[in-house]
Formats: sequence, C-alpha cells, structure tokens
Amino acid sequence: MRFSEPTLLYFLVFVPLLYLLLLGLGKLRFRERERLGNLDMLNRFSSREVRGYFGRDSLFISLGVLFLILALAGPQAGTRLEPVKITGSDIYIAIDLSRSMRAEDIRPNRIERAKIDAIELVKSLQGDRVGLILFAGDAFVQCPLTTDYDAVITFLKSIDTDTAVSSGTSLFSPLEVALSAITPEEEKYSIVLLLTDGENTGEVNDRVLRQLQQRNIKVFSIGIATKDGAPIPLFDETGRRTGYKKDTSGKVVISRLGDDQLTEIARRTNGYFIEAGRGLNDIGKFIATVNEMKKREIETKRYSVYEERFQVPLGLGILFLIVFALTSVKTKRKVTQ
Repeated sequence: MRFSEPTLLYFLVFVPLLYLLLLGLGKLRFRERERLGNLDMLNRFSSREVRGYFGRDSLFISLGVLFLILALAGPQAGTRLEPVKITGSDIYIAIDLSRSMRAEDIRPNRIERAKIDAIELVKSLQGDRVGLILFAGDAFVQCPLTTDYDAVITFLKSIDTDTAVSSGTSLFSPLEVALSAITPEEEKYSIVLLLTDGENTGEVNDRVLRQLQQRNIKVFSIGIATKDGAPIPLFDETGRRTGYKKDTSGKVVISRLGDDQLTEIARRTNGYFIEAGRGLNDIGKFIATVNEMKKREIETKRYSVYEERFQVPLGLGILFLIVFALTSVKTKRKVTQ
C-alpha cells in the first residue's frame, strides 16, 4: 500500500481532536438542557433525544472525515504494466572547430555561441536521438546517435577549436560523415544541423548534395558570424591572447559570414539557413522544425503503474456521513409523530 499524496495523511492527527471537540460540544449542550428541567419531559417536546446521541454523532462524523482524508491521500495498491511508445527523430549536430570560430563578432565568441545553441537544442529534445559531428578541414563523429542527453552535453562543454585535427574549413566533410552514418531505414527521420561561420576553404561537392537530395536528408544551417566580420584572435599555450591572424602581407585577416554556400546547401536539401542574431534565440526555429517532423517509433517500454484504491475509503467516508444524517432525521420524525 502506498499513497500518491502522503502529506495529506498529516491531517489525520486532527481527527481525534475533532472527535473530542464534537464530544465536548455535545456534553455542553446536554448540561445546558439538563439545567432547564426534567429530561424526560424535555425529550417529549424536543426534536432530538438528549441522552446518548452526541457521542454517536461525534463518532460518525469523525469516522467520515477520517476516511475522506484517506481517500484524498490517494491510496494505491498493486501494479499493472502499461506500454509506452517512444518516438523521435535523428539529429546530427555538426559544429565548426576552425580557427575562424574564435572571432568575437558574435558574443561571447563564435564557438561558444555554437555550443550554447547546441546545448539549448539538446535540452529541448524528448525522445529524439542526437549525435555530434566535429569538423574543420576534416570531420569525425564525436558522439554517435544517443538519447543520453547528459553525455552529449558533457561532450559539447568540453570542445574548443583546439579539438580540430586539421586546419581549414570544409562544409561538406561533416555532410559526408553524416551520409555514412545514416542508414537507409533512418533517412526519412534524419536531419543535419550545421553550426558554422560558413567560411569554406574546400570545394563545392555536388556529389554529396545529390546524395542528400536522393536520400531526402535535410540540412539546416545557423551562420554563427556577421557579414561585417571580425579578426581572428591568436593565443599562446597558456591561453593568453598574442594578437590577430594576418595574411602574407601582414594585414589583419577579417573573417566574415559565408552565407552563399550555406544557403545553397539548405536550398538543395529542403532545409533552411538562419543567420545568427545578437540575441540567444537562434535555435528556436530549428527546435520548432524538429517538433513538427515525422517521428518514428524508437522503442516501446513497459512501466509499472499503481492501481488506485481511493474508492474504498471514499465509500466508507460517505457511508458514515449518510448514516449520521439518516439517524438524525429518523430521530426527529420519531419524536414529532
């Protein structure tokens, strides 16, 4: 036996106090009537017998209240197995780790903003599987598809631009990795989200775009940069800033949003491109898209559900109150006839 609202059981301590209070009030009324004269004579003209009934009425009311409190506390006993279907989509989050993601035109900087958006997305998921792809010149799967959101968030918090194993930026390397990871059975439920500044040092890969089209895998992009751009800071081994990246002529390089290819990728895969704003709500539109997507049944789990047993104490509580009401009416009719 268990209770769904066990805190309500504390009110049971007031039941004995209620009984004693009602009993005291009954005795007080009895003594007041007794002072008026002979009780036998008073009972002939009274609508209610004076002797004995206050004790019985106090008991019936108190028992009725006791069982009603037990019913409100939600007694439960026994269990039944109830199947619950878990549905969801597959989402690969691809994060750009190139050196240009250190630029600070998006606060606090591009890579940190990408991590904030990715963590916000993962926290909003319910049943969807999520995987993590990191890329710069090359790409690799940092975390395979999983519903262990805490693990994904731990990976996201630990990454920075030093995680990249090669320089440059290839927007198509994470898409190739996603194509290899997604099975034919998962295609219609899979999407890829690119979090990048869009600067592509590699070539446009039409073959990858055609495969994405053929397999109906949508690619969405959030451009984590501005068109005005910003210089790329450089740091030493201790993390101290030493200056900004310069070209061969000694001029500071300004990294800007490369939205042309991101827009083209989104257009050809039926996704969309969003330019990151200066607020922290870039991911909201994508979350809405995920929620609207067609879901597949991932698994069915069975949960133990307790059977409600409030009916018994509720019935007893009502019964005692009805008995109290009927005995009171019956006494009155007997005396007035």
